[in-house]
Amino acid sequence: MKRIKLNQESEEVGKTYKIIAISLTVVLNIIIFTWFFLISGLTK
Repeated sequence: MKRIKLNQESEEVGKTYKIIAISLTVVLNIIIFTWFFLISGLTK
């Protein structure tokens, strides 16, 4: 039985998409929390 060799390029694409998704999530969370902090009046 042959061992199935994973395609190296597809792993790279998966890692890239994972990094993009995580960074987008973090950036959007920072924007939303900053907006909420500024708008909610906690700074008064």
